[in-house]
Amino acid sequence: MTEQMTAPHKIALALQGGGSHGAFTWGVLDRLLEEPNLTIGSVTGASAGAMNAVVLAHGLLDGGHEGARRALREFWESVGRVPGLASFFGPLQSGAPGQWHLDNSPIYILFDFISRVWSPYELNPLNLHPLRDIVTGLVDFDALRRSTAPRVTVCATNVRTGRRRVFGNAELTADAVLASACLPYLFPATEIDGEPYWDGGYTGNPAIAPLLRGDSEVSDLIIVAINPLVRDETPKTARDIINRVTEISFNSTFLLELAAIAFVGKLCADHGIQDKRARQMFFHGIGAEAELSAMGASSKLNNHPAFLSHLFGIGREAAGEWLAANRAAIGRRSTIDLTQLLPSDMLG
Repeated sequence: MTEQMTAPHKIALALQGGGSHGAFTWGVLDRLLEEPNLTIGSVTGASAGAMNAVVLAHGLLDGGHEGARRALREFWESVGRVPGLASFFGPLQSGAPGQWHLDNSPIYILFDFISRVWSPYELNPLNLHPLRDIVTGLVDFDALRRSTAPRVTVCATNVRTGRRRVFGNAELTADAVLASACLPYLFPATEIDGEPYWDGGYTGNPAIAPLLRGDSEVSDLIIVAINPLVRDETPKTARDIINRVTEISFNSTFLLELAAIAFVGKLCADHGIQDKRARQMFFHGIGAEAELSAMGASSKLNNHPAFLSHLFGIGREAAGEWLAANRAAIGRRSTIDLTQLLPSDMLG
């Protein structure tokens, strides 16, 4: 018998990006939304995490937890119907991870080669984004800009300055979400207010700081992780090297931000500093690193419905296992130790 939460808790969510692997986050969210004692007060996301964030918030506003579950399912089922690389394959066998990646597909190899020779300004001069119609058709951005909406932040990377821009509810638009998911080798930069933006994962995957300045009733932050932190084998092929460089760049700013939070917390604790502005928040993480890393980076471009459903199932299972082990910790203690991110000379 699993231990139950003793009281309702308002939580915040941090949703990483990772292409089609965002369907894993869909599964995690679907399971969390079944918990009657959890209320989602704030959500931050980047790239696919940004899309999950706005769809989740729209669903919560429109129909509570069940409305959010319906909206997320509608979004990812729509993603599965978009013509893409998976359209060139026959039905995939569910539960066979070796078949989810596209590394050996001649079409993917050709696509990968072309994308490294010609820029999206040459291949996609009209800046057509396959998810624009889905996002604009499903999410009521006017409603999300109202004060009664759940608190949402998404981030994108300013191409000109290299700095992160965080878009809160008041600035939420379809362009802001698409900017957060703008991979530079697939799409021309998304322009907002005359500034070009690329994927938010480069400068915050996702941005954590906005959540710490948010709703004072939020007690816990749950990070839904997609990108592998550790690879046991050194990459040897050109494609694997490029993929690992991307993973490291997407993780580095995220880990640095968490480390900064840990350092400030440790500094306050060591010196007995109590600042009303620095409220306590408990940190948690849900992921499936072994399963997701085994699928290969190319699977992030695979939007086959069977694959998305497979990821959804992994996400639900991961969230269910986490809740069974840590449900009673919510509102009481962290289940991840951020100080492990600090260099040894800061721990003395």
